[in-house]
Amino acid sequence: MTDLNRRNFFTLSAAGAAIASQAIAASPQADPLNVPDEGWNLWIDEQAPWKDDVIHLPSQVDLKTLPVNAPTGGWGALKPDVTVTLPATVEQYFWGRFGLRPYTGDEYRYAEDDDVPQNGAYRGVSWWWRSIDIPASAKGKRVLLHIRGARLRAEVFLNEQLVGYSIMSELPLDCDLTRAMKPGQANRLAIRITNPGGRYDWRDSTTMMWGKLKFFASHGFGGLDRGMSLSVHPLDHHIRDAWVLNTPDAKVVTGHMEVALSNGKKSPAKAVLLDDQGRPQAADIVLENVNISDGLATVRFRVSAPAAKLWNLESRNLYRLRLSWGKDTKEVRFGFRWFGVEGIGTNALLRLNGKRIKLYSAISWGYWGYNGMWPTPDLARREVDAAKALGLNTLHAHRNVGKHDVFTAQDELGLLRVMEPGGGRHAIAKDLKPGETLSEADIFSRAFMVEKCVAMAKAFRSHPSLAHYTLQNEIGANLANPDVQAVLKAIHDTDPSRTVILNDGFVARGAAQAMYLPYSDHYYRSDVEEWGGWWVNHQGAGDQWYDKFYQGKDSYIHYQPGKPFIVEFGEMQGCAVADNHVKMVADILSRGGKSYDLEDHKVIVANTSEYLDKWNFRKAFPTTESLFLSVGRKAYDAWQHYCENIRIGDTVDIAAISGWETTAIENHSGIVDNLRYFKANPDLIKSSLMPVRPVAKTRKLAFAAGEVAELDIWLLNDTDRQLTGTLKLSLVTPDGKSVEIASYPVPQHVPDQFSYLLAEKVMTPALTQSGLHKIVLEIVGMWGATFTREIWVTDIKPLFKKALRIGVSGVAKSFRAQLAQIDGVAFEDFKAGVKYDAIIASGLKAEEIERRQIAEQTGLEAQPKKGEKPVIVPGELPADVLKAIQSGTPFLAMVPEDGLADGVAKQLAGLQLFSYAGQVGNLRAPWMGNWNYLRAHALFDGIPADQATSVLHQIPGEPSNGLLISGDNIEVIAAYSRDHDRHNGAATFTVEKAGMRVIVHRLPDMVAPLQKRYLINALNWLTR
Repeated sequence: MTDLNRRNFFTLSAAGAAIASQAIAASPQADPLNVPDEGWNLWIDEQAPWKDDVIHLPSQVDLKTLPVNAPTGGWGALKPDVTVTLPATVEQYFWGRFGLRPYTGDEYRYAEDDDVPQNGAYRGVSWWWRSIDIPASAKGKRVLLHIRGARLRAEVFLNEQLVGYSIMSELPLDCDLTRAMKPGQANRLAIRITNPGGRYDWRDSTTMMWGKLKFFASHGFGGLDRGMSLSVHPLDHHIRDAWVLNTPDAKVVTGHMEVALSNGKKSPAKAVLLDDQGRPQAADIVLENVNISDGLATVRFRVSAPAAKLWNLESRNLYRLRLSWGKDTKEVRFGFRWFGVEGIGTNALLRLNGKRIKLYSAISWGYWGYNGMWPTPDLARREVDAAKALGLNTLHAHRNVGKHDVFTAQDELGLLRVMEPGGGRHAIAKDLKPGETLSEADIFSRAFMVEKCVAMAKAFRSHPSLAHYTLQNEIGANLANPDVQAVLKAIHDTDPSRTVILNDGFVARGAAQAMYLPYSDHYYRSDVEEWGGWWVNHQGAGDQWYDKFYQGKDSYIHYQPGKPFIVEFGEMQGCAVADNHVKMVADILSRGGKSYDLEDHKVIVANTSEYLDKWNFRKAFPTTESLFLSVGRKAYDAWQHYCENIRIGDTVDIAAISGWETTAIENHSGIVDNLRYFKANPDLIKSSLMPVRPVAKTRKLAFAAGEVAELDIWLLNDTDRQLTGTLKLSLVTPDGKSVEIASYPVPQHVPDQFSYLLAEKVMTPALTQSGLHKIVLEIVGMWGATFTREIWVTDIKPLFKKALRIGVSGVAKSFRAQLAQIDGVAFEDFKAGVKYDAIIASGLKAEEIERRQIAEQTGLEAQPKKGEKPVIVPGELPADVLKAIQSGTPFLAMVPEDGLADGVAKQLAGLQLFSYAGQVGNLRAPWMGNWNYLRAHALFDGIPADQATSVLHQIPGEPSNGLLISGDNIEVIAAYSRDHDRHNGAATFTVEKAGMRVIVHRLPDMVAPLQKRYLINALNWLTR
């Protein structure tokens, strides 16, 4: 038995309802008793029935009438399978113990197309228990147990008596232990958790049936959050809830409490303002309202503190309001601040404490390392530290409710949070036709979500880091359905101090929008006000940055003029890159090796390491970790560009990177893993989000030698101060020389303007040297106000030893046009019997070539009808081409898509050049990423190599793939993999065998200068 971390209980002293400006002495209060996180016993009750149970909403629960579900075999059967530390889930310790199986479509959106991950979760009942001490001084008093969160159904027992019940997944539960407790003795606290299943991917749009009832299917793990506590109260009254709400006057708050009364008597209501260390603070406190009805007292204070220090992202000043009723007391932690929305209909802006603010965020699905469901305290702080290290000032709780430890860290470290309940759409029942009614299951589903939304607001409304609420991401709703307003109003009434919006997504494409603003009962709706006052779009970009995403000051992705409404890019689509699986495995093992996803990470590390060793990539990537970090840089570089676009657009108020954390089955385009570790150097993104950021936007990143770069010069200034000095624009050449191009005075500061265009279409000197150049823009003498953009220059002048005659067979017209740009080579249609220096072919048939258009990607799959699989057009080399290859004519296979690659690879394997076992697999979804990586080789001379392909190469992800090959005399020089896959494959390789010399090039096209250089290199290698 482990003793509680007890503190002494003190008798509370009274304080006046109105407190003068001078400081007064405040008596200490009885702090809650912390139930230890350590020492919990866990037993899996496999035989317990649960599937046909009747489940109950919190508002329906009457403990006296609920069935008492003892452990199978009786209370004596409780013998631990393992001892755990909270937070924990069954899956953390027993993933796969009860079998591994494919995911279903109700668990994972791409289950049908992705059989790599296997579901090892447990569905059913588990028991969690430990002994706790309740002090003898609690005799004759009321003792409450506070549970921060459980999933899914929690039945709470003290000394074998049922004392609590909840199905509100991941939200708080309070249990009255008074009748069951044994003060001064050991008490057994046992919690029966039932996990009926759930989702393991990003979706929150599905429901699940339990018995005859239906409700939101949340994350599919079963377990308990940490941080349980006991509190002792007078028997005849106790403060059931207490909270603090901010007001538009940042130094004025309102304090609230609800007091449960068993005697119906009114007692003195008091409040004292304290700093975060418990010292009394000067304040004007007025008791504004007391109402007693049906055994519940509701109380409101107005607290004015002119000398209070405001909470903001730089100065996280926190206070406590001590509220008391009679002999009971409760403290609420909060900050003086105001987060407001102003100017709807004219010039809409967000303000924090009166200053304009843009929210730079990322969307978090709420998955966590180790247990899948809750953060440990160190992970909670790492989340906030990671976001700040990346330059973000906000995170969106996306499709999943927030967590207590994270909010605590945000309050203390300075990070805002936008809240969603997860599955908010289920608060809106289907539209009813005349005479139609909802089923019992649908009524329950709607009521469940409304109660969850209210519980969410109650749990987090005092936190200064909470910015606003969103009902659901990408929701479809009929504004004529009264359920829409009803749920938004329920949240608004629970927390009137914050904005509540309906929809975070696709409003720009016509989806409904509605909202309430703080302390206003005006109901905004998009069929009345323009965009409902809150314009949101999820504007997809691509799997990486492409040159087309910035082509001028009025032509770039994420461009949105107009400001009568809040402008939000709620999900700027990114694409997945590799986790640093090496670091994750080391972290998990250092903590005892218990994590639901450990085996996934270990297999990826082992297979990737084996591939790097086998195909001689170790010079490029000395460690497997170095490969993962190089892959991650592609995304971080891309986000640097996207974030610049967002800031250049001064109308934008909110921008959220898609997404935040990754998981074992779907990477979700996350920029950190689910342990909140980085995937590359965070400064790559942070630099673009520095409060003061000079930017020189170029329309291209790769150039042919002799070209010039065209630049637009911007200054981004999110501060409210006038800067001084001069901006200097320079070019640094590969040999380290710096050439000054131009200089610009710092512009005059305009209030609330964050973006300034200083010059357009500024030309660099001719880029004559091959290699990496740097464009530098800096405010002279201002530390940190320096912009650096890397660009690549390559020489594309052919240097063939002789004029070449190349036979071309079955290639697209667009590729034929590329070849025509290469001087010194005669490209002609392949004919049998003609002697060629080399042959280039793709395997396209004549009818395919004819229907291709210039510049169209080659070999694309035929577009399937809804519900059908795509029809792959296989590549097929003519027999005469195969004979020429066998006879020793060098051959380049340009097969940049699945069908061409598969067909041609099988034919070449038939020539005994290599063994072929198919392809790794392509991009499963726009956000489920893939990547290519290169090592130095003559084929990549003049092209960035010994790295993952990046924003310099701009190889598209959608048509990318890798071939699974083996054999002798093979050099794999470009490889491929994709998110959470166990396999790597060859993207470019050479074979020299039996007199044959062959290049198989599976990579899709690089940007034009690099693509041309590659073709020149390939011809040189084939004809050497």
